[in-house]
Amino acid sequence: MDKNPEDQKIKPGVEDDDQSKKTKAAMAEASTIGWGRRWKTHIGQKTGFVEQTKLEPRFERNIEKLISYHNIIYKMVDAIELQVQIDPKILAQRRVSAPNGENEWGKLGGWLHYLAMSQFTEQPAKILDSYSRMCGKIGQKENQVQRRTRSHLIKRMRLYTGDDTEELNKCVDALQPLLTALDDTRRIMKSAKVSKDLVARGQAYQSMILAFNHKAGEIQGWIDEVTTVVTLHQNELIRFCREVAVYNDAVYNNLNETMLRLGYLPHKKDQK
Repeated sequence: MDKNPEDQKIKPGVEDDDQSKKTKAAMAEASTIGWGRRWKTHIGQKTGFVEQTKLEPRFERNIEKLISYHNIIYKMVDAIELQVQIDPKILAQRRVSAPNGENEWGKLGGWLHYLAMSQFTEQPAKILDSYSRMCGKIGQKENQVQRRTRSHLIKRMRLYTGDDTEELNKCVDALQPLLTALDDTRRIMKSAKVSKDLVARGQAYQSMILAFNHKAGEIQGWIDEVTTVVTLHQNELIRFCREVAVYNDAVYNNLNETMLRLGYLPHKKDQK
């Protein structure tokens, strides 16, 4: 190949419109190459009469590492959201916060209040009502953490596992067909017998080179950004951990405060 794909670094979203259109056209052309032409190119490569273009090993390893990081973040985001929403049915609805009236702490508080009002009287009813109010406070705090998790705390991580991963997969999937088309157009160009055919086939070959380098350049842009992206994700993870720590402290403090108001003293070994 005339150009090393790693020499051309294009950040995702910052593309030349004209080259993008040419790349899409080349990808469409590559997808229409019939099995007969592919078979001729493949046999020629096996026998050594046709050159076979391969990705640079370091570039290929970097792609594998990038995809691996995307997969790690994808699993991490799911695990993070499970820290604040344990109901998988709600997460399956692409939500983190529970719908109105479905928060588990709120439901528990509602049942305790119902028992206090209809099933018990005097001191037992007061105890149940105290725990009911405690559950309400914890439920409000949990709703706050749940809302903030996806919208603020891990916003970039969630975006990275959504639109960015989808675009990356499209670029990676486009590389191999373009490589095959590149080898095929080069084989056809070399078989030209007249200058007119040579010029036309040479232009087709050149368009495949530019399209491949353009897609490879987009992927290289993601690879170059990994260092910055990792730092952003680390900061988001730290913010999330701090928020969850505050929430856990609030749960602990509300439980202790309610117990103390009711006259129950925590066991000494529980205070350690």
